[in-house]
Amino acid sequence: MGTPVQIGYLADHQEFIPTLAQWHHREWAYLRPGDSVEARTARLRGSCGHREIPTVIVSFTRGTLLGSAMLVAYDMDTRMELSPWLAGVFVAPNHRRHGLGAALVRRAVDDATALGVRRLYLYTPSTELFYSRLGWSLVERTRYRETDVVVMSYECAA
Repeated sequence: MGTPVQIGYLADHQEFIPTLAQWHHREWAYLRPGDSVEARTARLRGSCGHREIPTVIVSFTRGTLLGSAMLVAYDMDTRMELSPWLAGVFVAPNHRRHGLGAALVRRAVDDATALGVRRLYLYTPSTELFYSRLGWSLVERTRYRETDVVVMSYECAA
């Protein structure tokens, strides 16, 4: 029997910040030209909320970080009229395809719903199908920072 996976707030597990900053930077640095691991680390530290925006949700087991999801006010500087956003959904490659990403997204949606959010947004260059399966809808296809992306939305329960 495996060790149970826990989901909690990065605010309560700040020892994961350096690893998470590295993961996020490796995955998405191309979308933030001029960014650094140090700057990302500072942004993660500043996003350590509890049931608020911004917040970072993490999954972990026995002190090992497995993945993350974030709620942020704005994620695309070209779509400032849309808010808030699901961002930073990442699962360590050797822990993918076990439902962790979906669990993190559900937890973020639940937190957003509890905060009274009616509609949540995200953008992704490559995982549209994953989010479609979780009930997200296409808003638009566009180019953002030299990359083809889709903007999607989720209607939170009233």
